[in-house]
Amino acid sequence: MVGEFGLSFDWMNEDGKVILIEKAVRTIPYGFLGVLFSVYLSQLGLGAFLIGVVLALTVASSAAYTLVASIFADRLGRKRTLIFFALTDALAGAFLFSSDSLWAPIVAGIVGNMTVGAGEVGPFLTLEQAILPGTSDTRRRTLGFSVYNLIGYVSSSAGALLVGLPQYIGSGIAGYRPLFLGYLASGLLGAYLYSRLSKRVEQEKTAWASISVLSEASKPIVRRLSALFALDSFGGGFIGISILSYYFYARYSLQLGSLGLLFAGTQIITAISFLVAERIARQIGLLKTMVYTHIPSNLLLAVIPFVASAPIAVGLLLSRQSLSQMDVPTRQSYLMSVVPEADRTPAAGFTNASRSVAQTFSPSLAGYAIATLWLGSPFVIAGGLKVAYDLSLYKIFHRVKPPQESNITG
Repeated sequence: MVGEFGLSFDWMNEDGKVILIEKAVRTIPYGFLGVLFSVYLSQLGLGAFLIGVVLALTVASSAAYTLVASIFADRLGRKRTLIFFALTDALAGAFLFSSDSLWAPIVAGIVGNMTVGAGEVGPFLTLEQAILPGTSDTRRRTLGFSVYNLIGYVSSSAGALLVGLPQYIGSGIAGYRPLFLGYLASGLLGAYLYSRLSKRVEQEKTAWASISVLSEASKPIVRRLSALFALDSFGGGFIGISILSYYFYARYSLQLGSLGLLFAGTQIITAISFLVAERIARQIGLLKTMVYTHIPSNLLLAVIPFVASAPIAVGLLLSRQSLSQMDVPTRQSYLMSVVPEADRTPAAGFTNASRSVAQTFSPSLAGYAIATLWLGSPFVIAGGLKVAYDLSLYKIFHRVKPPQESNITG
């Protein structure tokens, strides 16, 4: 299996391998933070709406960081920027580790880059997405993004398994302290790993990156994709990991240990799907892979709140996860393929920033919908919005093919 998918990594240079290792280091704590964060806030006394507000603030800070990285990173240095943001994760971990007061998770959510939504967003993703195409040849680009996301989800699943740890250690801050310390340590280790990157990861320092410095050919593509990705992310924000965790906690009384197992399972299934996505994309193309797998996954999502049995709901969620993220590596590869190399950082930055900004509003709206409408309403809203995204994406871009797909017909 390893040889079949080309996972010996001899096709990737040392910078690419550093990026993959750091992806694992970073997403292990993101895995347990995504599951426990909303539950932890609930245990500190916050209701559904206020939990949504805190999650929205967390996503908003990530959006702001993404914009900063998009505009300044190529000028200041990608390596230096990545080190800085790794240290912000370490600082957020220090806040969580130091106090069990309500201010600590709120400030940590704003300062750090923890993932509480639907998939990782933020400055790390933007810069690593721009660096990865240069670590292997064009033929391996989609495989590189598939492995990158696979490692992230496998590591996140390992982190999710750790959320049951507090019940064996003690209550309150004593139980959560080892996990928060792990988050702090991951930030410090990430800063060290980024310091090992070579000068090859840097882009020529010409001007401050902005949408205005994109080539004329790239501007309409980036604008349209940014708008479409924003719609998808806005819908996804209604059913981010923390919202899903709160739903299964409130609907079926699943405790952290069970939630950890559940979301570890979803991450493993998602990770496997990335390699399958790369194989499918070779046959039918990146865009069709994105759309054809995403629509059925969103229909499964919308059905989940209508079942009364926890096992059936879990089964639907796992089925949905086997398809829902196949568009991630294909989306990243598609964007990097249809813009020239000089446009990759601003293109990645502005599309990711649009995703982050759009997702800023979703968690608080999801909390409001749960509090005033129905516990399962975020699933239906998210499913409808994401299907609208799929149909719009295909209608607008089905004629825009990456250069490497010139031999794919249809």
